[in-house]
Parts: sequence; C-alpha cells; structure tokens
Amino acid sequence: MYKKPFIGLRIRGYVSITPEVNELVRKADIEGIDTIWHRYQYQQPQCGFGLTGVCCRRCNIGPCRIDPFGYGFPAGACGADQDLMASRDLLELVVSGVATRLQEALLMIDIAKAVASGRTREYSVKSVDRLEEIAGLLGVGGESCNVKLGSLASLLEREIMRISSEPLVTVTKLVPQEVVEIWRKQGLLPRGLAREYFEANYRMNMGTDSDPMSIIKQAIRIAIADGLLATFTTTVLDEIILGDKMPGKGRSGLGIIDPGNVNIFIRIVPAFISKLRSAAQDPELVKKAQEAGAKGISVIIPSGNMIMQELPMITGMVEVVVVDHQCVYPYLVEIAKKYHTKIVNIDPVAKLPEAINMPMTIENASTIAREIVKLAIENYRHRRRDLVYKPVHVSEFTTNPTTIGLRKVFGGSLKPLAEAIKQGYIKGVVVMHHCTNPKIKHNYGHYTIAKRLIENDVLVFATGCSMTAIALTGLAKPDALELAGKGLREFLKGYGLPPAIPLALCVETTRQLLVLYEIARELGIPFYKTPFAASAPEWMNGKALSAALYHVAHGILSHIGTIPPVIAAPNVEKILTEEMVNITGGRIVIEPDPEAASDIILKYIEERALA
Repeated sequence: MYKKPFIGLRIRGYVSITPEVNELVRKADIEGIDTIWHRYQYQQPQCGFGLTGVCCRRCNIGPCRIDPFGYGFPAGACGADQDLMASRDLLELVVSGVATRLQEALLMIDIAKAVASGRTREYSVKSVDRLEEIAGLLGVGGESCNVKLGSLASLLEREIMRISSEPLVTVTKLVPQEVVEIWRKQGLLPRGLAREYFEANYRMNMGTDSDPMSIIKQAIRIAIADGLLATFTTTVLDEIILGDKMPGKGRSGLGIIDPGNVNIFIRIVPAFISKLRSAAQDPELVKKAQEAGAKGISVIIPSGNMIMQELPMITGMVEVVVVDHQCVYPYLVEIAKKYHTKIVNIDPVAKLPEAINMPMTIENASTIAREIVKLAIENYRHRRRDLVYKPVHVSEFTTNPTTIGLRKVFGGSLKPLAEAIKQGYIKGVVVMHHCTNPKIKHNYGHYTIAKRLIENDVLVFATGCSMTAIALTGLAKPDALELAGKGLREFLKGYGLPPAIPLALCVETTRQLLVLYEIARELGIPFYKTPFAASAPEWMNGKALSAALYHVAHGILSHIGTIPPVIAAPNVEKILTEEMVNITGGRIVIEPDPEAASDIILKYIEERALA
C-alpha cells in the first residue's frame, strides 16, 4: 500500500506525558517504524491555506485558494470568499463525523430488531429498567420487553430516515423545553437525520447556499441530530441490550499486556466485544493456546487512546489487532508487516486494504469471534522473541458506569450531585470529550485541564479518548481525590468515586448530555444558566466537532484545543466565538494552551456558580 521507505527522521523530545508511549516511539525509531508522530513530522510544513480554512475543492473549476493575509483576489473563481469556504469546510467536517455515528446506530437498531423478532439468541434485553424508562419518555408501548424494544428500534429508525419537516421526537421529548424554544426561534430544530444529511450536502455544493451563517446553522442542526438521535440510539440501545454497569475497577496502560498470553487487541463497537471475550474463555480454545505454549488468551480493550493504536504491535506481543470503522489508521497494516501481528477488519462496510477482512454480523458474531481467536493462537507461534518489549506502566482507574449505574451510586438519582452544586461543594460540571492529536503533546491537554478543574472544585465527566487520557494519567481513580479541592473531595469521598469520572466510550457520548439534563432538572434552573461547560482539548475529527457544536447549541461554553480551519475567516470565527451567545447562549472557545483554556473555563464556571 505504501512504497516510500522509512526516512529515518527520529522523534526528538517527548511526544507524550504517558511513559510507555515515549518508550515505544523510541523503539519504533530503532526498528525503522513510522508511527503517527513520525508521519506527522513528514507533513511539515502543512499547507497554510488548508490550515486556515481558505482552500476550496467544491467543484472542478478549482481547487481555489485565498491568501490568508489579504493579498491577491479575495474570492475563488465562483466568487466564494474566505468565510464561505471556511463555513462549508466546517459543515463537511461535522457531516463526516455524523456519518460514523450513524453507522453504529444502524448496527444497534439491527441488533435490537433481531432481538425483538426472536431472530437471534446472541443478544437479549439486559436492562429492563432502562428499556421501560426510554420507552416511557418517547411514548413507546408494548406488552412485552421484546415488543417494546422492537417498537423503540422502529421509532428510532423512522426518525433517522424521515425526510419530512417535523422536529425530532427525541428532541421534543428529552431536551429541556427552554432549550427547545430557543432552537425553534432560531431555526435550529433538527428534523429527521436523513433530511438534515441531505440538506447539509446540498448546502456545501458550489452555487447553492452562500450565507456562512445559514451554513453554520445547518452544521448545528445536524450536530444536534447526531447527539439526540444517531449517538443517542447507540447509547441507549447499548445500555438496554448490554446491560447496566456500576463503576468498577480497571487497569489501563500498555503494561497490562502479558507476554505469556495470546494477545488480541481490539478497537471495535461494544456489541461485538462480548463475543470475542466469550470465545477467548472457551475451554477448548484456551487448551489450544496452552498447547501452543501460552498461559491463556487475553482480549485487550483499548488500554490506550486512539493515537496509541499502533503501539501495541511495536511491543511485539500482540498476535491480532481487530478493528472496525472507528478511527482506524490505514498505516496499521504497514506496521504489522514489521512484526508478526495480523490485522483483522470486522466492519462489513469500511475496508482496510491488506488486512484480513472478516465481516462480523448479528448472525455470525460468535463464529467469527472464534475464528479470530483461532487465528491469534496460530499466530502466537510466529512471535519474534527478539522484538518483544514489555512496558511496565499500568494505571488503575474507575470504569465507566451506565446512566442507571451512575444513579445507583448516588442512591437512585442524581439529586445529591445537584444539591452539592447548590450548596457550593461542587462549583460546576465540565464534560471532557474526544480525540488525541499529534499537534499537542499526547494527553497533556486532557490532563492539564482536568487537573486544574478538579483542584478548583469542578467535577469532570470524561468520554472517549479523553476518558482514556484521564485513566492513563491517574485522575480517574479515587486516590486522585487528594488533588481535588476541599468541597469536591468532601462530597465524593463517601461515594468511592474519583474527581474525574469516566462516563462513556466514544460511541456512547450522548450519555454525558443525558446526565447533564438530569442534573439540570434537579437544579430547577434553565439549562442555559447551569454551571456546565465542555472541552475537547486535543480534538481532530468531525465527531468531536459535532459534539462541540451540540454543546454550544445547549447554551454552554464549549472549548476546543486544536485550531479549527476557520482562523482566516473572520466572520465565521466571530459567529462561533461571539455571535453564538446571542443565538443559543453558548459559544466556542478556541484556545490551544491548556493552562489558558483552564482559566477561561474556570472563570465561566465561577460566573454561573450557584453558591
């Protein structure tokens, strides 16, 4: 796939605040491996037109570009200026992110319908309470759990595919009414996801919508539809079908890889994780692994975040890496060639050239899982002992609960959290979300902001790669309460929770919204007046930008750390960072320095504190 030889550009200094990352990047240097950090260096200097948002490839008259410093003609061939170019690029990023969310939602709908119709015994309703709750909120009926689940899945599918102009049922039923009224007044109420998706693509075309404000509002509408329909579907169906989870004890860091085991590293949707785990525990397959010389079989859920996905192979101890469509570097297959690792892609839609494609479906999940484990056992014999390197860093952390699991910690509702905010023990809540990016030292942004927040009595909920960053850096274990402010520490110590609470995988990020809704209801104040904020310190893809926009839509401050491609478009930047306050009450803060970003967020929380 890639013919360019290793250039030999060594990484200077530390790329991460997580020890084993630096160790394995050094090992990659020695062994002639190009990691994400090497490849990022090869791209320097990056195109200034693309970085600042003034490059357009909407049609074949182009590509067109506008000098970001104001020299030359101020528009492309069709007449698009820098604000139009940047707003279209912004919308395209969001749309691409929503598409990945939709793929997961459709998978969970298929599983739910299969359970409801009795077509599968692979899955079942594990949380009746969550099913009853969501069905009640959305007005779904049924005499049995399976019938109710089928009706819920059908409703969500219709909402996704609907092209008429009615607003989303999930929005009108779930979102605080004061927020819904603002969206109605400002033309931000999302319709069916198909309608928003089609319209977004229509607006991005040359010669259609040329108003940057109109395009940005479209980006916000589809972002809301993402959070309240696409990601919502995955979140709630995961909870219903995979079951309620209380906070537990976990271990992160590549030090958890045991050189004595057959190791399978996975980056796949939660619905299929259990199938691989079950196969790895099958006595027959365990015996085969032992006959091959291993102690047992380990299925390793990401012990690091997205940017670390190449590093397990560089340890020389991973037999198989299993991926689907979710944030997969195509260069994985090139690195695998240097070791004995096999790359298996289970996604039926997204292909990975030179990987072993084993599409996993509802019907064949258990069979494919067994085949993957067998492949790993066979490959264990080919492990090169001279390339094995065992990292030692392991960080304990509190595993993420489901919505009901979090409520149970607090006695059945989130009222105690709201009371702590009212009484001043907790000044506010910040949700940290998504991505790591080689443009910033790995995990530094997440760690710095989270640490500053908890020191100042602000509770942190973390999702996706941010959640993993918090786990890797030790802030997601109860011992981290020593770093928290007095109020936050006093409140949480009786619950056994850390000051930065892991809340959801990347595919389940709507959980953070649903938790904030509950806290706001208990506070009894309009959502847009709550001491809530959001931060994506190291964001890099459209999913993260979508989440940042739906936080803004709810009337709260939303920080993004890496610079988006809008800085050469003054009107677009002004809309996002200033004018949005007059539209929704929220605003985007663009600040790459985590210390400076922390100051901004803390000042905002202080201004909204209730005590």
